[in-house]
Amino acid sequence: MTVDALGFCLGIGRAHASLNLRLAEDLGAFHGLDFGDFTLLHGLWCADHGRMPMSDLARLLGLSLSALTRKMVVLEKTGLAERVAVPGEETRRHAAIRTGGRRLVQEAIATVEAICEKAVQALDPDRLPAIHAAMLTLCTGGAPDAGSAPTGRLRTSHRPDPEEQRDLACHPTPPPST
Repeated sequence: MTVDALGFCLGIGRAHASLNLRLAEDLGAFHGLDFGDFTLLHGLWCADHGRMPMSDLARLLGLSLSALTRKMVVLEKTGLAERVAVPGEETRRHAAIRTGGRRLVQEAIATVEAICEKAVQALDPDRLPAIHAAMLTLCTGGAPDAGSAPTGRLRTSHRPDPEEQRDLACHPTPPPST
């Protein structure tokens, strides 16, 4: 079967929209979040010390800096995140996750994992690492990052302690066994 680039990208868009809708429904119903807010908070939760430069976070989320700022204003009002000044750099701001945002992300991860596991059930588990690598390549604009290429099967959920949960959620591919 030959797939043209347009058809492939339109298919990715439809898959994203479908998954986003399912995630938004359950995240909204159970946690009061939409998937975009979950993704933002998850990015901060995974960042060193729970913070990162606004420009880096905008790039990670595929948002303009002004769109990220609008999202941050809402999250600041609800106490989930904040913008903080960087010492020594008056013009550079960081986004940081607050205690409430950290707790909410940890609770919402189980919901997101369940939806994502159900979404990939129809796919061949042996092909998931290659599909994941292809998606990462698309995210980087065609420049593959050898350091982030997944190996092995994607794992199914278990209930790790909070620190292990953060490591698994932020770096889902286990390091190679030695």
